[in-house]
Formats: sequence, C-alpha cells, structure tokens
Amino acid sequence: MKNFIYLSLISVVLLLGSCNDFLDSEDLTRKTSANFPANEKEADEVLTGIYAHLLYESPESESSTYIAQLAGDDCLGGNLSYSNNCATNFLLYSGSLNTFSGLWDRDYTLINRANQAIQEFPNVKEWSSKASENRHYGEAYFLRAFAYYELAQVFGPVPIRTTPNNDNVPRASIDSVYTLIASDMQRAIDLLPDQNYFYGSSMTGHATKYAAEAMMARIFLFYTGRYGKEVLPNGITRQQVCEWIDDCVNNSGNSLVSDQRNIWCYTNKATENNPTYRYAYVQNRGLHWEGNSCKETLFAAKHNLLSNWTYTWFSCTDAQFYSPSADNYSKTQSYPFGTGWGAGPVSPAMVDDWKAWSKSQTFTDGYTEDPRLTGSIWSYRAYDANDGTTVLFDRRLDSDEPDYTVSYRYYEQTGYFNKKYININAADSTGSASSITSFGRIMYPGISSYTSQALLQIQDYIYIRFADVLLMQSELEHDATGLNRVRARSHLAPVPYSLEAIKNERRFELAFENLRWWDLLRWSGPSLEEAGQALNKQNGFTLINASKVEKMCYYDYAARLKQTQGYWPIPQTEIDLSNGVLTQNPGWDASAMFKDWNNM
Repeated sequence: MKNFIYLSLISVVLLLGSCNDFLDSEDLTRKTSANFPANEKEADEVLTGIYAHLLYESPESESSTYIAQLAGDDCLGGNLSYSNNCATNFLLYSGSLNTFSGLWDRDYTLINRANQAIQEFPNVKEWSSKASENRHYGEAYFLRAFAYYELAQVFGPVPIRTTPNNDNVPRASIDSVYTLIASDMQRAIDLLPDQNYFYGSSMTGHATKYAAEAMMARIFLFYTGRYGKEVLPNGITRQQVCEWIDDCVNNSGNSLVSDQRNIWCYTNKATENNPTYRYAYVQNRGLHWEGNSCKETLFAAKHNLLSNWTYTWFSCTDAQFYSPSADNYSKTQSYPFGTGWGAGPVSPAMVDDWKAWSKSQTFTDGYTEDPRLTGSIWSYRAYDANDGTTVLFDRRLDSDEPDYTVSYRYYEQTGYFNKKYININAADSTGSASSITSFGRIMYPGISSYTSQALLQIQDYIYIRFADVLLMQSELEHDATGLNRVRARSHLAPVPYSLEAIKNERRFELAFENLRWWDLLRWSGPSLEEAGQALNKQNGFTLINASKVEKMCYYDYAARLKQTQGYWPIPQTEIDLSNGVLTQNPGWDASAMFKDWNNM
C-alpha cells in the first residue's frame, strides 16, 4: 500500500465543542498511513480533520448554502451592481467559470479525508469499545455522503472517488452518485449510536444516527422529486425512509423549542444586558435565545471566537455575507444588527407572499398574524446615504425594528434583511456606543482580541433541525401530524394534509435556511416549470440602488433555469486539468457571463 503522508492538521477541535475548550496542536507530520491512526485519540483527530471542511472562509465561492439563498425566490443578490451576488441571483456567472471552485475543492478534500479515514481506521490497535469503533466509521460515512450530496445538488453528475487519490476520472451518472450517497448514509444509520448531543456535551457537532436518518429523508425527497423516481437507485424505498424518519421523531430526544425565534442569536441575553441599548422587538416579546446545540438542532457546523485573519472560518461567515453594508451605517441607529457584504436582501415579492398567506390562515391563542414573519425578517425604514435624514421608503413590518441608512453604492437594497443569519452586536456593561461589538465578545470576554465582525460570529450554522424533520415526515407519509406540530408552535390552527400546505409551511418555517431553492427544484421535477414560475415573481417591485429608488429590472429567470437545468458550472480549472475528461454543464458558455445589473 502506498504510504500517504499526513499533513499537519490545523487545530479545529473547537468546532466540535464549547468555546472554552482549547485546541490540540500536536504535530502529525511524521505519521503515515502505515502507522496512523494508531489509537482512538488519533482516530478522533482524523475525524476532526474531516469536520474541518464543513467550514469555509467565503460562502460566495465555497458554499452550496450561499447558492441556495441567492438563487431561490426568497432573496435577491445584493452588493455592488457587478457583484457575483447579483450574478448568482440571475443564475449567471461573473469573471470566470471558476465561481464555485472553492466548493468543489472543499468537498473533494473532505471526501478524500473521509476515504483516508475509512481505509486507515484498521490501523487502530485498540478501541475503547465496539460502539466507539462503529461511531468513528459511521461519522466518516456520514460526512462523505454529506459532501457528495452537496456536490450532486450543485453540479449534478460528478466524479466518484472512494479511495484516497486524485485519479482523473469522468463524471459518473447521477444514479451512480446517489447510489453511493444513499449507501453511505445507510451505513451511517447502522453504525452511529442511538444518542444525541445537546448543549453541554463534549460531542456537540458530531453526526448522530438521527441526523443520518433525517439526511436520508432529505436525500430521498430530493432525488425522487428532482428526477421523477419512486425509489433511490440503490433500492431504498419510501417505506424504509418512513421507518427511519419515524425513529428520528420518536426516539431522538429532539423537540421544538418554545418559540422558533429563540433559535436565532438576535435573541441572546448579552445584546440586552446593558443600560443603554436594547432590541425592542426582543424585549417586548420576552424572547430568550435557547442557544447553540439546542434541543431542536440535529446537525450543525460549530463556530467560535478563535478566528484570525489566516483562519477566518471558525466564525459563521454566512452571517458576514448576509449583513448590510457598513458604508453609511450607524451601529447605534441599527442596533443590534451589524454589518457585512449585503448579500441576499429579502425579496419584496417573498414578503408579499408571506403576508398574503398569513392573512388567509386561522390562528390560535389570540394571534392574528404569523410571528415568524417579523421573527425572520429585519424590515427597516431606509434613510438616504446622501444626507442621512431623508426617508427613501419605510418597509417596517413592526415598529420595534431599527432603522438603517442605506449604502451609497450597493444595489438591491429592498428594505428587508433576513435575521436568522446576520451579524449581531451587543454593548458592554457601561452601555457606551464605543463598546458596541459582536455579541460573542461580550458573552465570552477575554477569548478574542480581534474587533472585526467577520471573525466573531459564534452562532451555529444549522443544517438540520427538528421542524424540518417533522415536515419531511408529513410529506413522506401524507399525514398532517408533523405539519400541525410545527404550525401549533407559531399559533396556527391545524389543517388537513396537502402538498400545498407542506410547501407553504416549509417556505415560511424554514425561510432563509437555504432549503427553498432545493425544494423548488424537487417539487418541479424534470420540467422545472414550478421553479421557473416562482422565480419569475421577482419582478415589479421597487428597491434602492446606490441610494436611488428604482424598479426591479425584468428578467426571465424561468428561461435561464431551463438553459442550466438547475445545475451550476463545473470549475473550468478542473475541466482544463482533466484534459477534457470532465465536461461542462449545459448553459454555461460565454453567453452566461454577467456584466452589470444596469445591463439586465
């Protein structure tokens, strides 16, 4: 067997534990595939090296979640008129066809490390128990399936590698890719223990049997819907998936938190614990953050305060990208919301859809509207960047929301930002404006000396939560029980089962959690008609471009979607390196290059 030299693992243990744990920085450069991992501690280090590649520095080039947020019908692109954000929203590319090379590289690095782990775990001389040995293998299979699923969603057919190598192989068929994904996830279900890891456990962030069962349901629904199939290509049936999702619902120990808004870190106590600045929306509703690794979370990427300018990905970089521009911003005016790159402003068409749907519903407990609407969206009164006093428009959905002075140069400023993944600030006990900083620094003082918000967002990035599991259970079993559990939490009266009810509930319960794009694709099936119709509703409203109120440009998203078939460009560098073994997806030639919003 060819020896593989293990490169020194960047210390990333904190991504799987609490903020106060320290990093193991043991030098692994002398260890090879012949002798590593030799014991269970080293096997843990191998797993940590795989989990590390769930994190990323730039969602714009390295993350499928960024694609899903901007390409769906809930958000626009944002940022500068020629930005890659706008290009992604229009289903185009900017600069070159290497837009998502970081995603390709990150996932194949994760896959290679998982392959390496599966091949080399037999080197371990003694495991503490058979259950521990199984868990290590199960996590490796889970993570490999997770990465291949991300690649298949974004790029479609991709090369398959199941051993640690970089062989130049062609793209496999989509059925071959999903055969591997489903088989690996089934192995994970069989190998992972019947337990879960909530806040306070040293194992938070690790995959579990229940996370694997939930992922299998997601994989099944996406594959069978997207490609018009009845079973997964390895023979897994709907009945098997229903048995797994029932086990997850009944035995995982996961449950819905008291109020969906308490999942998101804008409800944290540090933001309110000072004498001067408050977020009135949280104060007036008695909201309290139930924290990272709460009982609703099944699987999440973990973040902490140990980022620096070399390793930025310990922070939740998604929050940085989805936060508003700092150009003309005031941290006191817009408290508690911080600043970032202005990606993914919420579409006014989505807000109108939500308001209309809410008005059509029957509520309980004295409620008259869906609390998730204002709980998910920061709606603001937009002040002119030129003078700071002129109101360009007022789109507040609630009077408790802070104002915002828009950027003098950013485009597609709609009056709405998502507030599930956004930079959140807090002031210290003095309550001075100068003390306002990222809430994590106030909540956990003394850990980081950095002040940039880009390095300091500690919230989990949640991939799977229990509400999603309940909605998948209802969809798979054509039963309203899970659907109505989710509705009841938000004071919505029960309804009979229908696919239309599932579609609406998923859109609004899971808004801005980067699932909508994939849901549109799977519900549309091979025709893509439904997705195209939904995307084409992003027209006819006004927004602010470079501090001027303008009408949204007309764009035929549906026609563009048909050209791409819902896939994104294989990185051109990979095609070039393969000497033509890899081929490009349809619709990604020079005509798909985005130049500027003003040319649309």
